[in-house]
Amino acid sequence: MNNLKKIGVSALAGSLVAVAANAGELSVSGSANLTYTNEDLSNSASTPSNSTGNPFGSASDVSFSGSGDVNGMTVSFFAAIDAGGGAYASNSFTVDMADMGKIRFDQGVGGNGAAAIDDKSPTAWEESWDGIAAGVGLTMTGSQNVFEYENTIGGFGVALAWDTEIDDSRTADGATGAAGTSIDGSNTSFAITNASLVDGLDFGVGMSETDVKDGTTTSTDIETVVGYANYTVGPVTFGYTQGETSGGAAGHDMHQMEAYGIVFAVNENLSVSYNNHEVTYAKTSGNVDQSSDKDGIAIAYSMGGASVKIQNNTTDGSSTANTYQEDRTEVNLSLAF
Repeated sequence: MNNLKKIGVSALAGSLVAVAANAGELSVSGSANLTYTNEDLSNSASTPSNSTGNPFGSASDVSFSGSGDVNGMTVSFFAAIDAGGGAYASNSFTVDMADMGKIRFDQGVGGNGAAAIDDKSPTAWEESWDGIAAGVGLTMTGSQNVFEYENTIGGFGVALAWDTEIDDSRTADGATGAAGTSIDGSNTSFAITNASLVDGLDFGVGMSETDVKDGTTTSTDIETVVGYANYTVGPVTFGYTQGETSGGAAGHDMHQMEAYGIVFAVNENLSVSYNNHEVTYAKTSGNVDQSSDKDGIAIAYSMGGASVKIQNNTTDGSSTANTYQEDRTEVNLSLAF
């Protein structure tokens, strides 16, 4: 994105008292999206829900990125504002210590620790479960009030994350937050990735553990393991991701996830992809396993700062709660400035 303007600011001098800071830089960028969405959904817990109203929607966002030098370290922040609502959509604060790595505090950006590789199967746009009721099917580190450490060691990327309270909301400075609404507990996770060991191969593994404090609704800690491998040959990238979540409420089922995808870059502007994502709910003794299977086809075309993306995601299966069928098509026109 092109910067609209750059403003000299004092880099976080008020927050880092008694630490010398040089003048920093603030960049402003934005995006506008126009979408057409058609969705047909039916499940055993409700009557069919079909798209019968207005299918068009729009969103506009403004992002601010600032950075400055503080005693040889680069301190930066990012804030995305929903122009319609006028409030933060997400924000983060990062300290880059060069060879010692980066420390980030995240409120809404996401992709921390193992959550960064929850489904790395390649796609031209979004995952095959995007907008689908069943979702990714794994319990991972969240995106609110999360500390993350990142570094590259021997060619391997390392990301460690600590989610202070699962499923909580953004907490303002000088305030304390409430416990999460679904799970009272914290989460730690890590991801190790590499894209340089073998030419064309990108792979990684990760693990996440939620330390449950509230034993009335959950009886054991929740553990997730995940791994992926993507390989690029010429204009084609194909890959596979596998993960598993276990623990939680007494008698809780284990979630086993498999995802694969293939992307063909027709040229530098046009890409097409096919993706499949399946979650198997391995039920406890005496119950039948259930599964949720999603397929997605995506097309993405870019023209400088403008892009057109089309995706059709479908699912036909069962979850722990009900059976459902869903067909979702979205057309997105995006302008970046």
